[in-house]
Parts: sequence; structure tokens; C-alpha cells
Amino acid sequence: MSGAMRIFSLISAALILLVHIFSAHGGIYRQVQCKKMNGRCEVECLSFEVKIGGCRAELTPFCCKKKGNK
Repeated sequence: MSGAMRIFSLISAALILLVHIFSAHGGIYRQVQCKKMNGRCEVECLSFEVKIGGCRAELTPFCCKKKGNK
């Protein structure tokens, strides 16, 4: 029975690592998209900026861009 538990824990650890790898790839893609929109990734947008999307879920969740003059 202990052999089955080891295999189960190894498979679980491998799945967790795969989830982290693929979520990091999506974060890099969102950062590139933010740069294309002339924005920057920050934890909080400043008062003269507008949130135009997301960068990453963990550290820098917002893509911020300066508000346009109207």
C-alpha cells in the first residue's frame, strides 16, 4: 500500500508543477499584451491611470495606462 501512496504523491506533485508552469506562461503573454497597449504592470494603478487589463494574478495584477486628456 505504501508504494501506491508514493506513486500518488509523485503524480500529484507533477500535476501541481505543470499547473504552475502553464500559468506562468499565460502571465508572460499578458505582460507582452500590456506593453503593446503602451501600459505597464503594477500592483495598484496611480490616480491618473486607468486599469486596462491584467498582467498576472500573483504579484502584478493590473495593467495600467495613463488617462487620455479629453
